[in-house]
Amino acid sequence: MTDRIGWIGLGAMGGAMAKRVADAGFPIIVHDLRAEAMAPFATRAASAREVAEQADMVFVCLASEAASLAVAAEICAATSKPQVYVEHSTLTPRTMQQLAGMAAAAGIAFLDAPVSGSKVAREAGQLSVMVGGPDAAMARIRPVLETVGSKIFHLGAVGTGSVAKISNNLIALTNLLSVMQGLLLGVRNGIPMERLRDAVMAGTASSPIVAHVANLYISKSYRTTEAPEALLYLVIKDLMLAKELAEGSNLRMDLGLRAMVVWQEAVDAGLGETELFTMLDFLEPST
Repeated sequence: MTDRIGWIGLGAMGGAMAKRVADAGFPIIVHDLRAEAMAPFATRAASAREVAEQADMVFVCLASEAASLAVAAEICAATSKPQVYVEHSTLTPRTMQQLAGMAAAAGIAFLDAPVSGSKVAREAGQLSVMVGGPDAAMARIRPVLETVGSKIFHLGAVGTGSVAKISNNLIALTNLLSVMQGLLLGVRNGIPMERLRDAVMAGTASSPIVAHVANLYISKSYRTTEAPEALLYLVIKDLMLAKELAEGSNLRMDLGLRAMVVWQEAVDAGLGETELFTMLDFLEPST
């Protein structure tokens, strides 16, 4: 029998993932605080608890720790509970373990499964999924994960998915700032972006993000998009999670801390609710 899927959180990432699951033919019931986000789905719930009471497996994708904890309380208090609870949100391993404890007390198997990927990847079902949790539950959710991700990594116990995602974000966001600054340096000194892109892509700094940033700079599509890859303020959340994890691990995070200062300057300038790549405009003041 096909498992009934519950989905809570239909933001840019969660909404795209839920659509992939629905399009794959899984019976799905969804909940989001915004009615317009639920409109594309046939079966909608008025609360997270209602989702939990009608689903065999519940998947959660939210933007904050507070939201995830509140939803977890509703799931665990449901009269009829799901067998499996999957948390896709980007949270600390400490919070993931707290959620796992709540789930265990309610008799629910828990896995943390943060995801990574661009707008194109999430729409095409080509995300990277980093999972921590028990083997049996992992086997059960794998068919669902395969509708949203082309690369699925079972890394160990609960919390290891979170560690991998935070590590990924620290590398990605520090590197992204460096790529933006490097490309803008070349443009400011007289090289057209098209030529600079091609030269850098043939050198030791070649990477997909170099080409992506260069192409966005040329098209300026980030200024008008109605479907952002991510909102800029979320960068601060992700780097703060890395800072907390690094401090608890007795490790330095010099570059990440400096990058966070620069990203925070953009948020303070009023760009927090804008597309992530508006950072290019912030970093390139008029002469």
